[in-house]
Amino acid sequence: MTKPNILVLGATGKVGGEVINQLQNNKDINVVAATRSSDKAKAFKDKSIDSVILDLDNPETIAPALKNIDRALLLTGYTVDMLRQSKRFLDTAKQTGVKHIVHIGASTAPTNEVAHWGWHQFIESYIEKLGFGYTHLRPEAFMQNLFGFGWLNNGVITNYIGNARWSWIDCYDLAAVVVQTLLHPDKYAGQTIPLGYDAKTMDEVAQILTEVVGQPFKIEAHPTKEFLNNALQEGVEGVYPNAYMKCVYTQFELNVADKIPEADRTFNNFEAIVGRKPNTWKDFAVNYREQLTKYERQI
Repeated sequence: MTKPNILVLGATGKVGGEVINQLQNNKDINVVAATRSSDKAKAFKDKSIDSVILDLDNPETIAPALKNIDRALLLTGYTVDMLRQSKRFLDTAKQTGVKHIVHIGASTAPTNEVAHWGWHQFIESYIEKLGFGYTHLRPEAFMQNLFGFGWLNNGVITNYIGNARWSWIDCYDLAAVVVQTLLHPDKYAGQTIPLGYDAKTMDEVAQILTEVVGQPFKIEAHPTKEFLNNALQEGVEGVYPNAYMKCVYTQFELNVADKIPEADRTFNNFEAIVGRKPNTWKDFAVNYREQLTKYERQI
């Protein structure tokens, strides 16, 4: 039988890149990395990994990239454009014969107040409407946001959520779940899988980092409005567009007011899917010990 072809969007990012790493030596499938430029594709060619050019903002690239693809990981950027991009991708995927879509969404907390969580749920509904086999993944807060959002700077963690306790997941654990759902679509078809495994406040995170790394990590409490003002003034919108940053600001406001139901809910599904326990904040601190000791905010 012909091996299934699996397309991975976001192949140069943290999650997509790790999915590629875990799939590339699997002899039962062909993995294809989707990149937006030939320059980025070269890195995969050097590793003998198949790649295609796929830019969700360039319709002409989508159909060629989806040719002969059986399963796909749909992962979009942090912008309201994800609605347009995803519809365009899914319509074309249906036409080209893609059978199964694994979609990375956002929190499963039951609230309608955080806009980008809703955007992902609209995409989930459209995937189902088109009749794909599907698996919806709903990760909670990423531990790596400590770096990516500029919260950490020389041992000081900026805290915008007060005493709120969040449910957290390591990006690489998300990738491990993605891999299993792509390899075994029949097993996970029709499922919505929430992903969050270590519930901690920012104060508790700082305590864990201090104990594991062996140097002090302090918390500085700041108002949520400052987060939004800084995001819009310091050019963060170049990476995270304004509409998305306003969503995050809304989430922080709700966290401080304790108005997000089940924000600290954790789940016990990871070991059954992946075959090991999920990473905790302690594991994260061990794995990133060197980076944590010298990390300086870049934004």
